[in-house]
Amino acid sequence: MKHTLTLCASLLLMAFISGCSTKDVQLKPFTYTLDPILKLERFGHHNDDVLKVSRVESYSGLNSRAILYLKDGAMQPYKYGVWSETPSLKLQHLITENLQDQNHFNAVVLGNSLASSNLVLESILQNFEEVFVEDTSYVYVSIRFRVIDMRTSDVIASVKLSSKKDVVNLNGAAGSVEAFNAATAEVIKNLSFWINNVRP
Repeated sequence: MKHTLTLCASLLLMAFISGCSTKDVQLKPFTYTLDPILKLERFGHHNDDVLKVSRVESYSGLNSRAILYLKDGAMQPYKYGVWSETPSLKLQHLITENLQDQNHFNAVVLGNSLASSNLVLESILQNFEEVFVEDTSYVYVSIRFRVIDMRTSDVIASVKLSSKKDVVNLNGAAGSVEAFNAATAEVIKNLSFWINNVRP
């Protein structure tokens, strides 16, 4: 009986060790959040405009949670890093929150809000990628904006804002995310300057 128990224990131990040695280890991608640090000028008085920020449109390749980089002419995603939200969705919320915090407009609301507005901010995300040049890389963020008068459907003004930031840490997606945050902050800051002059 004792010999049988010892044999069973040995077989179980061998099966466990064998199972561990052949087990396929799956690494899950780390989730990053686009969260730029912004401190925009806050106004003491606001105008009478209510600005609605429409959904940020983007090309199909950018409508993804993948963190993309361009290398040797091919666009590729980082294997072990993804965005918590698609950049276009996150950008819509970042633009809305930061313009509202400035207190330049009477109100700034999301595009799906039921609140009435006299202005709409439309945007197209044209570039949101890291670009490798030999042993270095930079991120490039480019968005085209236009302001539309809801009463007349006229385009009041339009502009393309871009930012290019070097990636300092080339070890994985973390350094890219830092550069994306810096570039995004610059674009939103420049957007605030531009739109505040369009609608004083």
